Amino acid sequence: MGSHLGGYCQGIATYLLPVFLHGQLWISLALWSTPPAWAGGFTQPEGRIFTDVTLRTLEAGSFEKVELQLFIEYGLQDDLTLIWKSPYNWIENDVGEETLRNQGFIDQEIGVRWRFNNEPNLATAIQGILILPPGYDPDQNLALGTDNVGIEIRFPVSWIYSLGQRQGILTAEIAYRDFLGTQGSEIRWFAEVSQNVLDRITLVAQLENTNGLAELQTDLTKLTGNVQVKVNPNLTLVVGGFRHIQGPSGQGLEFKVFFSSN
Repeated sequence: MGSHLGGYCQGIATYLLPVFLHGQLWISLALWSTPPAWAGGFTQPEGRIFTDVTLRTLEAGSFEKVELQLFIEYGLQDDLTLIWKSPYNWIENDVGEETLRNQGFIDQEIGVRWRFNNEPNLATAIQGILILPPGYDPDQNLALGTDNVGIEIRFPVSWIYSLGQRQGILTAEIAYRDFLGTQGSEIRWFAEVSQNVLDRITLVAQLENTNGLAELQTDLTKLTGNVQVKVNPNLTLVVGGFRHIQGPSGQGLEFKVFFSSN
């Protein structure tokens, strides 16, 4: 089964790599001296755009998924950021002797983050997200989702610290997500430590939990690690992986490209 989705991965990577790496073969000597603008409670400066393109795989028993996700933040004001997340999935699952397949856009997310303090090394914010199904069929044998509109309220806090001559960022977030249908509601929490270890290299560890409040919902905890390489002041390449450490088993790889406008 993996060869089918593996072909998707290879084709997507073959297309994306020349697009994002063209003209970036040289290595910038700029130091990692400012905090990543996409971290936790921080907002984008007014007029700045941050883009995150992610290619992610998931293997969970007989189920496999490849996800290509576009995430954009735009600074409406220095303390107010517009957020948009748009994932596209290729999924397949073996059911008996049959392999079910499906692909398409899954739930889209749009919202804002408001930072309500001005301390340079501490960012506290509130974030509101609207979750919108894009029109898939929830009754398919292998559906892309449940077709329920949802809302999420999230409270992120980020703190920049120093470890010797290097900087790091600690982030903690808690969120409540409610779907306006039969899917139920969730409490989510997220923790991240991001530590600069060399001039252009940052190591990141994340722990994320989803706690379903409905009777039939399953809790899930995911551990993620990645390495971020700062190619130049506006471009960062990321490679990493994750594993489910609580709830349904699963693991996968992640490849990301971060780009910020001046």
